[in-house]
Amino acid sequence: MNPFDVKGFDKPEAFRRESLKAYKRIFSKTIKESFLIDIINRIERDPRYIALLLNVDNINDLFSMDSVVVGKNTSFLNTCKMIVMCHYVNTVNLSDAERGKKQEDTQYKAELIDDVVEMFKLQRLATPGFSNSSLESFLPIIYYISALNNLCGDIYTNLTNKNIEAKKPYISEFNYKMIYKLLIKIRACISLADIGATDELMVIYRTLIELFMTYFALWDKDENAIKAFYEFDNATFEYNYNQKIPENMESEAKKLKVNKVNYINYGWIIKLEEYQKIFGDSPNIGLGGLAKVLDAKYEHVCADFGSTLYTFYKSCNPQTHATLLIMNYFQLELYIFQNIAVMLNFICEIILQNLFTVSFKVGEIDLIGKLKEVLEQSKNILEWVGSDQNNLSKTNMDYANRANCSMKMR
Repeated sequence: MNPFDVKGFDKPEAFRRESLKAYKRIFSKTIKESFLIDIINRIERDPRYIALLLNVDNINDLFSMDSVVVGKNTSFLNTCKMIVMCHYVNTVNLSDAERGKKQEDTQYKAELIDDVVEMFKLQRLATPGFSNSSLESFLPIIYYISALNNLCGDIYTNLTNKNIEAKKPYISEFNYKMIYKLLIKIRACISLADIGATDELMVIYRTLIELFMTYFALWDKDENAIKAFYEFDNATFEYNYNQKIPENMESEAKKLKVNKVNYINYGWIIKLEEYQKIFGDSPNIGLGGLAKVLDAKYEHVCADFGSTLYTFYKSCNPQTHATLLIMNYFQLELYIFQNIAVMLNFICEIILQNLFTVSFKVGEIDLIGKLKEVLEQSKNILEWVGSDQNNLSKTNMDYANRANCSMKMR
């Protein structure tokens, strides 16, 4: 099947010619145009890709001239985005001469097509349904976070319907609610990256870190700890809306000589056994105290688990911490989503090893394994970006060119 041979067009060759011209116009300055067309020509003949296209509903509607030229969210337009972004992360740290050699290498072209076909298999799962023009959501690390996060969302639906076997006789409502909230926060981060709202993304990412730290302190705790959390959470809600603090909590904060707002936000951590062992009668009530609790709880997993998260949290406050403001948008994007990838992997491990019997595979694709693979690639790129001012300048220009490309698709 030729995706350009569309029902309703008397001359498919004319459609094909105009479509390729449109792709050249849309993606100019983001990829070498002749290379893009070459990969398009190769991929449209790939039997794996053709088989996937045949499974797409309303195939004839997907490839109308209107969709291609105007930039609607068609499967083939998304394939072009996959080509552009996969090739970009594969070659961003190469010189022009090295990139040119890659673009002439037959083996590299075959590998790139393999990567694109794999991404295309996950299109319905990974692609933001509302996106018509984004390129950033097709950056492999964001794309595979999106796929895994949405798969977790499907699993969550089955969790709430009680269709998935629990590994424990009783899984608290707290777990259900917090898993849902974490998945929604991650989806919000993807959506903001998708529209290029990187500054706003930083704000949501900050709240995601705090929510993640809270969940990882409490997911395996008994009813008393969960009850204490909800008591303080309700007090925080009331304070945010009517500036009132329960008398008993205000009195307890005064007795402990801690800030009363900090107390209603984080007083529940006193109920954790790790807190008692670390602080005893010397209170440290706040996110910093919670970080130390997580350090102790997960010291067998990695050193400074909570303190590292706390550092990320502080660096995302532009009013008081300028760490991230010196980054360009692409650098910031990589930084944020690398950390989200790690958090999502931990969430999946908790679900898989401790809560429920589930699978994070889609067909033959192991999404957790794939996310780890693109995470390593992303780490290498981030290290390269930060190693030289010229690299920063180049990727900043690349990001701007992708933003201009997105404008052409609107």
